[in-house]
Amino acid sequence: MGAPEFVERCNQERRASGLGRRTTGAGGLTPQEEEIAKAVADGASNREVAEELYLSTKTVEYHLTRVYRKLGIRSRNELPRALAHAGPDN
Repeated sequence: MGAPEFVERCNQERRASGLGRRTTGAGGLTPQEEEIAKAVADGASNREVAEELYLSTKTVEYHLTRVYRKLGIRSRNELPRALAHAGPDN
């Protein structure tokens, strides 16, 4: 198998596995942002979310900042309503 065939095979494998695809849910959230947002909306602290998802608390804070920006909110208290209005996926 030559290099061009190998590259094409690699690209086919990537497409088949879903690598490179970034699906978004309601409100334009990534799956991880949505998972974190739902947990926080259900009352979990950043630390609890971090432990449950094997992330650092800084990573959870980073994702929440992006969630707030995407949903147009400023605090975790607004999350439940924002998620409800974002779409049926929530």
